[in-house]
Amino acid sequence: MQGHYKKHALALIILSVLGALVSSYLVYQHYKPLGDSICNLSNYVNCDIVNKSEYAEILGVPVAVLGLAAYAVIFFFSLALLKGWFKHAASSLAIFTAGGLGFSLYLTYVEFFVLHAVCLFCLASQAIILALFIISLLVWLKSRASP
Repeated sequence: MQGHYKKHALALIILSVLGALVSSYLVYQHYKPLGDSICNLSNYVNCDIVNKSEYAEILGVPVAVLGLAAYAVIFFFSLALLKGWFKHAASSLAIFTAGGLGFSLYLTYVEFFVLHAVCLFCLASQAIILALFIISLLVWLKSRASP
């Protein structure tokens, strides 16, 4: 399986690193004073409203930290896919990114319909997890089709 998915695995690795960078910035912003975010463009496009809301933490852990951890797991699975470390890397990636996408869709709903504010960095992270899911799904489907 190693050689068949090299381009996909590299894309997954790059996207997971990009997602980790976005999440790292969001963690930094979560603990920074209000009004300092570069994406506070208006009352609607405002990272502080989203990143410091009651929805930005789960049991006291910032959602951005959970995102950072998720991108680290995706990075590991992608590396496993690239190196052929274990045969279930494709299915693990598909399942894990599907869960991430589901949670991301929930957060998108909260931004638009509960908080009535959007965070550009959060939307970037949501686009990244969508891309990761699509690529992971393609890899998983190809892995099931090949002997």
